[in-house]
Amino acid sequence: MKAFEWIDRVKNERGFASDYAVAKALGITQATISLYRKRGSTLDERASISVAQMLGIAPASVVLDQAAERVKNPEIRAALLDQANRLCILC
Repeated sequence: MKAFEWIDRVKNERGFASDYAVAKALGITQATISLYRKRGSTLDERASISVAQMLGIAPASVVLDQAAERVKNPEIRAALLDQANRLCILC
């Protein structure tokens, strides 16, 4: 899942009205969220953990998901996503 998709999930599930409100809650800047949206980049580990905490899911699942987004090798990506999914059965 792309970083902006995680941000949108937090925004929707927690009822935030704006990216600014999400950024403030996550302890990141609105400019960072804009970069996630424009570049399709990934969350760093700290932001991944914050997102997971806001969603009430296992932090490792978001960290592994974002690591998988950065990996080019399809076998490694699949392995990371498999582990992320095992940790986040109800995500």
